[in-house]
Amino acid sequence: MTAEFYQKTTEELFNEIKQADNMEEYMTANNDDLWDPSLAEYFNLLIDKYQIKKSEIFKKAGLVGNNYGYEIFRDDRKKPSRDILIQISLAFPLDIDETQQVLRRAGKAILYPRDKRDAYILFAMKKGMSIDELNAKLIENELNILGAETKKV
Repeated sequence: MTAEFYQKTTEELFNEIKQADNMEEYMTANNDDLWDPSLAEYFNLLIDKYQIKKSEIFKKAGLVGNNYGYEIFRDDRKKPSRDILIQISLAFPLDIDETQQVLRRAGKAILYPRDKRDAYILFAMKKGMSIDELNAKLIENELNILGAETKKV
């Protein structure tokens, strides 16, 4: 769930948990603001939020010609690579926070601004660049492109 669906801010929840004497009471009082979706559930929430077709995302992400993209969106047993998740995030396009949440939900490392390649990815997200535009920058700077593995999926 994204911020606009919550009743309380994260800061309010932090303050409440710092003051809580009883965890069960905290959990009961904040049940509507707590959420732990699977990767597939999170992607489907984003589909609703952005009103975009899965087929359009998969085409932009370079996941056309197989069912792998659909499997990721419906089956939590699929373990897509970090790069495929980033490609899907760029194809939406998701903002940086949503992308970090996708990576967390999948158990992958979040984008780290001290890493050169990740810094280019973060900048591309901020600027709304396509995967092709990002890959051109990655090639120009002798970094691994996104999408190289999608041919093997």
